[in-house]
Amino acid sequence: MLKHLAIITVGAAVLLVSAAFHPSPALASFRVCNDSGEKVSVAIAYFGTDADGWTTEGWWNLADGDCATPISGDLDNRYYYLYGDGDKHTWTGDYSNCVDPDTSFTLHHADSDCSFAKKSFFKVDTGTTSTSFTYTFK
Repeated sequence: MLKHLAIITVGAAVLLVSAAFHPSPALASFRVCNDSGEKVSVAIAYFGTDADGWTTEGWWNLADGDCATPISGDLDNRYYYLYGDGDKHTWTGDYSNCVDPDTSFTLHHADSDCSFAKKSFFKVDTGTTSTSFTYTFK
């Protein structure tokens, strides 16, 4: 019985040490977080090679302190574009893209083909080698 307990203890120790030296890989993504003190609805725009042009997606409705992941997986682009519409503030920029103001959406060719509304997005630089990135609305 004592020998059996010793084998189990050694086995557990080996598994623990093995897990410590082989951590699971980090998941790559583009995340948005809200630290603005208000509720923010977020849309994202990016150049999607699969869609042959610009794509916009939205809405992620973030309460203060919440985060969301609009893009899962390794990031293909250095630059992504965000638009945020809050209770008190609007986060905009110089890059016009199409959004559906009334419902969740994914729109392809959003820089040129728009039957909804145009919003001004701001540019986010994720860095040249980033596979994941988090932007926080403040």
